[in-house]
Amino acid sequence: MKNDKCLLLQNEAIDGHLLDYLSEVGDVFAVFDKQDSGCVSYGIECGGRNFFVKFAALPPAVGFLKQAIAFHHEARHPRIPKLLHAFRTGGGGLALVYEWVGGEVLHSPDFPGKEGRSRPESPHYRFRRLPSGKIIAALNAVYETHVYLESLGYVAVDFYDGCILYDFGREALHLCDFDHYARGPFLLEADRLFGSSRFMAPEEFIRGSRIDRRTNVFTMGAAAFVFLGNDGSRDRGDWRGSDALYRVASKAASPERDDRYDSVGEFYREWLKAADLGEDGERPASD
Repeated sequence: MKNDKCLLLQNEAIDGHLLDYLSEVGDVFAVFDKQDSGCVSYGIECGGRNFFVKFAALPPAVGFLKQAIAFHHEARHPRIPKLLHAFRTGGGGLALVYEWVGGEVLHSPDFPGKEGRSRPESPHYRFRRLPSGKIIAALNAVYETHVYLESLGYVAVDFYDGCILYDFGREALHLCDFDHYARGPFLLEADRLFGSSRFMAPEEFIRGSRIDRRTNVFTMGAAAFVFLGNDGSRDRGDWRGSDALYRVASKAASPERDDRYDSVGEFYREWLKAADLGEDGERPASD
């Protein structure tokens, strides 16, 4: 700590380079500069606390950070890191200050592509090698959070494994990077939405398509196949869960919108029912 009083949560605007400013008010212990979002982020210790600072300088990325501010003003959930402050920087930049949450992002730029995700040291690979019960518990946390966000009217635009922070020691999960989450339903005005194709519904690639809660349902089902299948495989032989869970995930991730569950809430209720069944499709006998 370089100052007795941290200024990160006080200043509304700064002049000069952000990293110089952060180095003056605290100790920068991490730099995340390999993202393709146009943002650079930092871990900083200041005033005896750790913070995560996300910065954008280019107008498109700044616009999405402003969208994130609006999101965090409304969405308050234990698994969503708190946005504590925002301040302007020289040249029209914007920096957001979040509470620091421990864990590893499950899709890291240090391990790009399918080959990177298959490396044993990558967070994605290590997570998929956990016992299936622990993966299901983590998915439950993802789904419960999105039931809450659905109740606020949000569509999970650009949700993928890079939005999941997992603490392997504590078996704790948080979600991050809500810059593209948007109010739904809406019509797609581009040729495709932001996101990883492993998690995206067919309508997210068609200009003029309706993007809504059934799109969310597909994304949640796809997440199950990413983590309980072979990185997205729909083959039953690659599935590490029960038949009941496989059927629920398959319905959720149906290419046909009308074949999916109507909402994430409905999907999650059916998922929990299936998770309560044994491998043979019967409820375990009580003691």
